[in-house]
Amino acid sequence: MHSIKSRISAVLVLAVLLGLSIQGLAQEKNKDKDKEKPKKGFLSAFKDSEDGAFDMSDWLLQKKGFLLMPTIVTEPAIGYGLAGALVWFHSSYSENGPPSMSGVIGAYTESDTWAAGAFHYGFWKKDRIRYQGMLVRTILNVNYYGSGNIAILGGRSINLNMNAWYLHQQLTFRLGHSNFFAGARYELMPTDNTFEIPVEAPGFSGQTMKSTLSEASGLLVFDSRNNVFTPTKGVYLELSGTYSDTWFGGDALYGRVNAVALGYFPAGDRVNVGFRYDVNFSLGDIMFWARPWINLRGVPQMKYQNRNTAVMEGEVDWNVYKRWTVLAFAGLGTAFNSFGDFDTGKSARALGTGFRYKIARKLGMDMGMDFAWSNDDFAFYLVMGTAWSR
Repeated sequence: MHSIKSRISAVLVLAVLLGLSIQGLAQEKNKDKDKEKPKKGFLSAFKDSEDGAFDMSDWLLQKKGFLLMPTIVTEPAIGYGLAGALVWFHSSYSENGPPSMSGVIGAYTESDTWAAGAFHYGFWKKDRIRYQGMLVRTILNVNYYGSGNIAILGGRSINLNMNAWYLHQQLTFRLGHSNFFAGARYELMPTDNTFEIPVEAPGFSGQTMKSTLSEASGLLVFDSRNNVFTPTKGVYLELSGTYSDTWFGGDALYGRVNAVALGYFPAGDRVNVGFRYDVNFSLGDIMFWARPWINLRGVPQMKYQNRNTAVMEGEVDWNVYKRWTVLAFAGLGTAFNSFGDFDTGKSARALGTGFRYKIARKLGMDMGMDFAWSNDDFAFYLVMGTAWSR
């Protein structure tokens, strides 16, 4: 394992090298045109005019290059690996709203899991319209633990191979001049699934199967956060209702209700407190592979899965020196079949610590690492912005 310092240094160096290569090629191509113009040093684009610290704001906002976001994948469900994104910021963060972003992503892990895709986040018409779009091709080799009361190998996991495409489309509109948004979301995920050994479960008995996730959701959102990247105050509330049926490509008729609450509150000149509450309720004949699971830092994805889930998490951030912040967090989640057996559902506890560096002051964007421990697992994450991205 590399030290924390070497991991962060590697990320910053890669970002700088990518930017310098793009900038160098452009300047070489146009050197004859610009001979008479005074030139600044290459590194000036990565130095903040306010405090002289390393900062990528000018590089991004003057559109001189992409932001390279490499990260180490430490998700226990798919193993260690590398991932990255190239992100283009279309504008600055201003009174007109957050900047639109476009990019490509890729990942590969030791379990031979890989993914590649493209995305666009749009904040249009002075943040009156918000759009999210993503298309990903992936092969996932996931540690699958079973859903609800479906026990596999006495609580141990088996490998589930998912050969899939994933399409995500979401569009919301601001209601008047308020902080409320309303809109819709559609998700499509056709998969070819192969279990390591035959699995007996309701609606499926065997080793391979095809399935299609096709879900339409209605959304109501309240968002008063002061920043979408690294918020320090404000509230984000989301209520969604999801519907799936065979007539538009899904495997079964079912529904879900999801409620999310995020709160960010200053607790002093240098201290901020954050709270997260996330609940998912399933309705109807939802298939076991479409059920929600506990999503907490340090908890393997899909390990604690059932018809319903409830998650609570808290975080305290302390700005210890200039751009540097340390944080601590703790969370609790439960996956349960019905309200009658809430107390006997699968539970997971997690706690951890981390740090952030303000890498782009003009965007209000931090970058850093989180280290998290749960019941029987440990994971660490490179984080751009907040760990509770929405």
